[in-house]
Amino acid sequence: MKDPRKKVAYVRGLADGLDLDMSSKGERIISEIIGVLEELADSITSLQQAQSELESYVESIDRDLWDVEEMLNEEMDEAEEDADYQKEEDDSENYIEVECPECHDFVCFDADLLEGDDIIEITCPNCDAVVYTTEQEGEQNRPDGEEKLNELGASHNAEEDI
Repeated sequence: MKDPRKKVAYVRGLADGLDLDMSSKGERIISEIIGVLEELADSITSLQQAQSELESYVESIDRDLWDVEEMLNEEMDEAEEDADYQKEEDDSENYIEVECPECHDFVCFDADLLEGDDIIEITCPNCDAVVYTTEQEGEQNRPDGEEKLNELGASHNAEEDI
């Protein structure tokens, strides 16, 4: 929209060029209408300036918000990675690793398998030899009757070998 003040000033110039006699009611009404138009044009111009300033301000806030979102997204990604790593660490702490007495390969299994009262036998995937068993009393022994697994020190985190 062109500047409304210029248009109203043009109409005011036309009215002044007509040398209107302000004693007649019709000419006075025209003069008052032009005055109201001038006030409206000033208000519109002020609103346009305020709108322009608000648009600039909102754009500035939007850019700042974008920066904050990017920073938060990076922090959230790092936090998720840390949580995933921590979960992997926690998961790896629940594994027991034993050496096969026949092929000397290491066999890993979840420590949660040992929590029940059932008799469990863990076999080597390479040679099918029993590498770990539990007795009914809940003791953990090797199949050949050696000392308890924990006394041998064969239990450790699978992460230590990585």
